[in-house]
Amino acid sequence: MIRHTLLLRRVIKLLLLFLIGKATCFAVSSGDASCAQDIRGGGAIIVSSIDEGTLSIIKQFLASSSEKNEKNNDFLIQGWRWHVMSLIRDAGRLKSLAEHLAKNKMSDDSSLDALVTAADFVVNFNMAGLYRVESAMFVKWLRKHLCRPDAFGDDSNAAATSNAYGNVIGKIEDQRIDCENLGKELYDKANAASSPSITLEQRRQHLHEIVRLSTRLSDELHSMRTLQETLIVPAISQIVSPSEQKSFNNKVLFNLGVLESRVHLVGMHDAVLESGSAFEREKFQKEIPYVARMMIERWRKSLYDPKGAWALDHISR
Repeated sequence: MIRHTLLLRRVIKLLLLFLIGKATCFAVSSGDASCAQDIRGGGAIIVSSIDEGTLSIIKQFLASSSEKNEKNNDFLIQGWRWHVMSLIRDAGRLKSLAEHLAKNKMSDDSSLDALVTAADFVVNFNMAGLYRVESAMFVKWLRKHLCRPDAFGDDSNAAATSNAYGNVIGKIEDQRIDCENLGKELYDKANAASSPSITLEQRRQHLHEIVRLSTRLSDELHSMRTLQETLIVPAISQIVSPSEQKSFNNKVLFNLGVLESRVHLVGMHDAVLESGSAFEREKFQKEIPYVARMMIERWRKSLYDPKGAWALDHISR
């Protein structure tokens, strides 16, 4: 009987792990109006801080590969996109909380405690989880597939294209470092604002700094998402097979672990629903298994809020 119970628990755990894995992978098409304009279409290029030469080379490759239609894969490593969306959302929520406290509750100890908890969740959990995987695994994986001339077949411009993607990935790494530094400042300011030994004017200044830093963080993350959608996603779709993408996604999932993946999935779910994108919502409903969707609210109560996410909604409580 005990053996059967242990076996059942193990099967359930593996099933949930599988469901979460499917929940963080879904197909992306180039028709998502919520994303920055795709540079393959020949329209305006909405990518800042990347030099025109690099953009021109990548635009040429994407247009050429689309015309040849040699591979028409989907982009399946969806956790990266959704995690950035979730972090953008949380940066905005932290900003709103700081603005509210600066106007209404600078002397409320429970609200100041909530601010520290909220900053800890955003910086030391949500951001830390995203960048741990990105720095340890994802950037290396991108370089493996996008920074080798032979990845682009017999394209006469293959060497230039691989160098161009090296520049883009380098920019993504630079943005990660900038965001990590902003996060550290945010967390320090939240702790400083909650100190009982400062004046109300000093607290107000710290809160205004949190608003400013949260805005900068959100801007950096929006820029990173633009790089993802316009330059990285279509290239991976063209170059990397679905089986290789799924294999990598499973490695990411095991790196995060079951419990952490569940917490992040709740945040991704909320970010998708609040994005205003019918495309994202439809994909979410279509690609996430029913059982996993049914578990989201339970995970919100048992894992997401206790992890500290409740504090980001403090102003509505």
